[in-house]
Amino acid sequence: MIQFDPHQKVYVCTHVFDGSQPVTLVSRPDGDWCFLCGSEHEDDASSYRVVGIGHLFDTDPTIQDLSDLEPNWEAERQRPGQTWLRTRCEPNN
Repeated sequence: MIQFDPHQKVYVCTHVFDGSQPVTLVSRPDGDWCFLCGSEHEDDASSYRVVGIGHLFDTDPTIQDLSDLEPNWEAERQRPGQTWLRTRCEPNN
């Protein structure tokens, strides 16, 4: 398994940022890491924050299971503790 640098910058939705929802969707559009709650969000910067990925490990160490997720792929689960389901996404152009 590839190891994450705990200081690596990633995007999170405001629900994950404030701790009100767990990470249930991880996506890598165009290579960027996005850790989301799975709910719909406005396509607006105010709906997202940038954090070091190490902060996410503190609340959910299973996120490290996705260290080999390739760009333009995503992984989803219903709730923490369940297996991640990976699917390929169309790149943003």
